[in-house]
Amino acid sequence: MLRHTPNLLTLARILLIPWIAWALFEARYAEAAALFAVAVVSDGVDGFLARRFGWQTRLGAILDPLADKAMILAAMVALVAGGLLPLWLLVLLLVRDLGIVAGATHYNFFVHEGFVPRPLLIGKLHVFLVAMLILVVIASAWQGWGLDGLRDVLMVFVALTTVLSAYGYYRQWRALPRKDSNA
Repeated sequence: MLRHTPNLLTLARILLIPWIAWALFEARYAEAAALFAVAVVSDGVDGFLARRFGWQTRLGAILDPLADKAMILAAMVALVAGGLLPLWLLVLLLVRDLGIVAGATHYNFFVHEGFVPRPLLIGKLHVFLVAMLILVVIASAWQGWGLDGLRDVLMVFVALTTVLSAYGYYRQWRALPRKDSNA
């Protein structure tokens, strides 16, 4: 039963997404900060448990990154709608995530059934930086802290890792074997 813990944590994180978004849309920043922090910590814990005890599953390999994307995008939409982050950053993240999901889906269905993209270090750094940016923006809105400088630096690094990680996944897929066109 314990071997399902990482997937259960991922599912719990998915269930938190609407509450995080709702708290942000309602400008209840203390609640949003707590929920988002719990979600970020659960992401780290589920990954640690899966690797440490060999509890990785194909379902987890698919659900975990989708949960990350959904959690981040829901928070970003709410923060952009609230005027706390710029629209261009949300569009950049959406283009990256849609490209990654479309590429993985295409490869899975048309080239190699059962394919799950392997996480890249730059992709993990990207998710970490976006989560930190979201937490900084929420904390600043909640407490009124003047974190504009830190927010701006994080936005630059998020934009950079967005582009670099998209390129990294593209290169990963380009190096994968293709179906024989004569078969």
